[in-house]
Amino acid sequence: MVECAMYNITVGNIHPSVICVEISKLVPSLRSLRELLQSGYIEEGLQEFIEDYSRKDEVMPSDKTVGFVVVNSAKRMMSLSFSSISRDLISALRLEADEFKKIGYTTELDVP
Repeated sequence: MVECAMYNITVGNIHPSVICVEISKLVPSLRSLRELLQSGYIEEGLQEFIEDYSRKDEVMPSDKTVGFVVVNSAKRMMSLSFSSISRDLISALRLEADEFKKIGYTTELDVP
């Protein structure tokens, strides 16, 4: 079983991108996304972000989506909603949400 987070990323005039990211890559992906959003090349860098972090193996019936990351760059909004994750990951998500606030994003965090 693989635990995943589903990302829904809206950047500029590009159709929203939806990707599945393995939980083990969640925190690094949030850091990378924050760096991308601060760059002047958001639309250009989005494809590279997707290639780096989206899950590429076959999705199996036993896999489990444990949360969602929703980002809208135009509205400078990020929402993290997770269930059944470790306390360490919850702490890491809180830190990442604070980092997004520092770059001017409104953040919502829904964790157990």
